[in-house]
Amino acid sequence: MPKTATALMWGSSVFAAMVLIVAEAIAQSPATAPLTSAIQASGQASGQAAGPSTLTPGATAPVAATPAPATTLSPAEIMARAKKAREITHTYAEKLKVGIVQALKDGGPKAGIGACHTLAPELNSRTTEETTFEIARTALKVRNPDNTPDVWEQAGLENFQKQITGGADPKKIELFEVTQTKEGQSIFRYMRPIMMGDVCMACHGPAVALDVKGEISQYYPDDKAVGYNLNELRGAFTLVQQLD
Repeated sequence: MPKTATALMWGSSVFAAMVLIVAEAIAQSPATAPLTSAIQASGQASGQAAGPSTLTPGATAPVAATPAPATTLSPAEIMARAKKAREITHTYAEKLKVGIVQALKDGGPKAGIGACHTLAPELNSRTTEETTFEIARTALKVRNPDNTPDVWEQAGLENFQKQITGGADPKKIELFEVTQTKEGQSIFRYMRPIMMGDVCMACHGPAVALDVKGEISQYYPDDKAVGYNLNELRGAFTLVQQLD
């Protein structure tokens, strides 16, 4: 009986790693495709060289009745995509911060909410057009329900939270993997933490003003993304690139 196997590697700043193999038995079927996955946290965000990717050759995954074959990438190709995704998140974060900071200066927190509401989707679309990576933000507590994490993102966020609570440097944590959709589409996925900074406090902190809450509710009536403290995990950038 074939197994679904995913290798998870979480490294520290000195690249000490623990590998966890999660195996789930699935019903035997001739229609399976090879799956190669690597999930890794590294110190590359601080300019250090990353440790080796963990690959699971020969593993299988449940697929659709007429699956597309999985795309197998070398460790070097996976690392190159992770590097590109990391660069994209840094550029995105800087552009979003500049826009929000300017709005805060011009009109205070209420203007910042409006700026974030319009600027983030624009940056999402522009990034996809320019890089072929789809980018979004997600969190354990979301403001926009469209950003609710899927199963993979939820697991990544919980792992980020566990590591940061344990003292890990969030700048040295990232998650990436080559996997398949349920339709058999091969994709590359990447996540990196978003931490609470000073610019976030007025709209996401533990003491959001009543008028600011009212403005938030105009855009996001089911907002849950408040109550964060400085330097806590706010959420994560999440990226997807089609490989087939």
